[in-house]
Amino acid sequence: MRLFGIGDTHLPSTRQKDMHRFGWTDHPLPLQRAWDERVRPEDAVIVAGDISWATRPHEVMEDLAWLDARPGRKVLVRGNHDYWWGDSASKLRKLLEPFRTLEGFLHNNAVVLGPWVIAGTRLWTAPEAPPMPGGEMGDEQGDSGYVERETRRLSTSLEDARKKEAAHPTPLTRIVAVHFPPVYANERATAFSAPIEAFAPKVCVYGHLHSSGIPAGFTGERGGVRYVLASCDAAGFAPVLLDER
Repeated sequence: MRLFGIGDTHLPSTRQKDMHRFGWTDHPLPLQRAWDERVRPEDAVIVAGDISWATRPHEVMEDLAWLDARPGRKVLVRGNHDYWWGDSASKLRKLLEPFRTLEGFLHNNAVVLGPWVIAGTRLWTAPEAPPMPGGEMGDEQGDSGYVERETRRLSTSLEDARKKEAAHPTPLTRIVAVHFPPVYANERATAFSAPIEAFAPKVCVYGHLHSSGIPAGFTGERGGVRYVLASCDAAGFAPVLLDER
């Protein structure tokens, strides 16, 4: 069984918001082809936020069906553009019910999927972030209130992962999945990097960064954690292999 990550699918929703103006030619067809070729039905895929341009639940159903049709068992993370997600875990669970391969989501919780326990949350732009491009597909302005809230949510998710790990009959491999970068290329510690590295996951996957902003994200090993940037354009419009068991 293999674990993949892909972020920022930016599916069009019923609003038909395409990605051509960002240079993503024929999106999501290149991603669809690569996903269907690489991923097997028994594999797992983390979808690391900015899933759809939908703003309301009824607008996202076709995009969820598109994800459901791709091979693999999926865990979803909320991105800053996922306005359809809402604030109720029970409503989100009901929304995802028709889609059998959308097996879990991170909403102040952790998910056990195969040999992995996956924790995380959306995060936000940390004060330590270097200057990055703005605009619709650029960075969000820093906000201390958002950072504090996301730090709490991350802590809650990591604690849930520890509880689920302790209750599980066999050892699990720890994975963290977030949307915003938890650490940047300048390698300055953030409110997010410290708890993630204390949790000691094998991999932390994130997205959010695009185009000229891609180099701002840290990739590689830091504090014993392998950080992987898997936003669609950074990943070459193909799911990235994170782990194999």
